[in-house]
Amino acid sequence: MQTRAQVMHDNLAADLADFTPHFPFVTALYNASFQTDITTAKTFPLDGVVISNIKVLTADVEASKDEGGEALDDIDTYAKLAYKNDLARQRVFGQDDWSKAKNDQEKMVNALEHCHSFASVNPYKAALMGKGLLQLGIDRLLTIANDINVKNGLQENAKSARPVTTQDRIIVNNIVYARMQEIRICAQKVYRNDAAKLEQYNLYPSGNQTLTVVVVHVSKNNAAVETATVNLTNTALAEQVTDVNGNAPFQSVNMPDSVDVNVVHATHGTINLDNQTIVEGESNTIEVVYP
Repeated sequence: MQTRAQVMHDNLAADLADFTPHFPFVTALYNASFQTDITTAKTFPLDGVVISNIKVLTADVEASKDEGGEALDDIDTYAKLAYKNDLARQRVFGQDDWSKAKNDQEKMVNALEHCHSFASVNPYKAALMGKGLLQLGIDRLLTIANDINVKNGLQENAKSARPVTTQDRIIVNNIVYARMQEIRICAQKVYRNDAAKLEQYNLYPSGNQTLTVVVVHVSKNNAAVETATVNLTNTALAEQVTDVNGNAPFQSVNMPDSVDVNVVHATHGTINLDNQTIVEGESNTIEVVYP
């Protein structure tokens, strides 16, 4: 899922000009926040031991807070259009408190929830949507508020050195998946008549996509090197550790034409091999030899 999310993020970065006219909230900031969610999910500890991930979680909270500020600004734009001659109704969404909210995550949650409580009911909802606001734009106010609450809780847990749980990891990955679902919905409208582009935003690979396998074989003096950590640094694939045969396998339906290999071993040191050619749909073996 994380690999698929990274691919979707990278595609969206290139396609923002197609999305933003239809969905004004899909901006560079939106995609940057998506990247932060992905990074947090990738970095989140898998071994039940609390590690130094507080900075990562803090960055994730800040990204959602910034995105919340942008979501509020969007509502303000439509409110000005809907109530250009009625300042009281124009500012019923809580604008007077937004400047403080942009520097405080709890105040941002309150501001988003307050704004949503008005924007989601008539006559305000009808007035805003009459000027072009989409239901997704209203829904995301509450989505961002919930994300900030969840991320803030994880951040506080990390600060208190509470052991990471499986449930925490599920929560972090669900935030990424929910974003993927939202982007997929947007893509279905943007690329309604473009099957090739729509394919890039599928939540799951299509059955006709080809699986590519890369096996990095690490050796020294013709003997396999075990327990070396291997990364394909230009992909989003998780690192692998070489087995007793010196092999670290990777597989993906989105493998690039060439990969950059980073190998680290506690005794033998580090080796980097860049631009290793990959043949799609086949099993590729890359030999890494320590001198």
